[in-house]
Amino acid sequence: MPALLGSGRAFGRVALALGVALVTGLGAAPARAAPPAPRVKVEELCTALEGDSNYKVRVQAAIVLGRLGDDTGVGCLIKALSDPNKTVRGIAAQALGQIGEARAADPLRALLQTEADPFVKAQADKALAALHAAAPGGLAAANKKARIYLSFGPFTGTAKAIGPEAAKLVHDVLQRELGKLSTVTLTLNPADQKNFAKSGLLGFLIDGVVTRLDDTVSGGSSETSCDVKAQVLRWPSKSLISWTNAGASVQSGSRPRDKENARHDCLEASAVQLAEDLTKFLKSQGG
Repeated sequence: MPALLGSGRAFGRVALALGVALVTGLGAAPARAAPPAPRVKVEELCTALEGDSNYKVRVQAAIVLGRLGDDTGVGCLIKALSDPNKTVRGIAAQALGQIGEARAADPLRALLQTEADPFVKAQADKALAALHAAAPGGLAAANKKARIYLSFGPFTGTAKAIGPEAAKLVHDVLQRELGKLSTVTLTLNPADQKNFAKSGLLGFLIDGVVTRLDDTVSGGSSETSCDVKAQVLRWPSKSLISWTNAGASVQSGSRPRDKENARHDCLEASAVQLAEDLTKFLKSQGG
């Protein structure tokens, strides 16, 4: 997810709202589960998204609106699909997918008809897929018994120059996102651990590496690029089934803290993309 590293009053409001979302745990809440308390923040975020002259502020506002999951922000996010900046359009589409409000479907389809940028089109496609999965009829899956057990490898193949923190971030995001699937379990009872063949579960091991994480500085700004690869193996045999990969680019300021934040957001965005691809695979396997 692109990082916002601007300044000014509008950015201060956006940063404060992001702090509220993280502290209260709203980023992990189901869509439209946010309590009424942050509603004023949604209004402030929409004001920034619709009117701030700094595209970085608009990007960050869209990111936070998606994390809040409050459907009162859908209207301004739909307007942002026509923002002159492609990053704002892409992140607005991503946020609409996170919120899961059905009325965003037609604007997202309309965007796909006119959009030329690959990143924006990819985010609109993913948002539409998320809306479809959340539609009535897909909700019955919430009551089904878990059919797939997921284990996660250590992601230790990442180059030393990149560092273990990057691999851990990808590991944690994948575990968090895939663990949300109602037909997936991340734990086994003692009996199933002892004799997995009789558990009735399909088992998969998810592992991977960060293959790229670098910064390109130009003038007073910097662009962080990252690529992440994940592999799916049978569990417990660990026989390889497939690979998938994802990448992202994030613009930021040139200060060390700016670059650190941009690296975090780049890796998180890539891991979320991987989780979406892996979700499709798991669903094809009955999950």
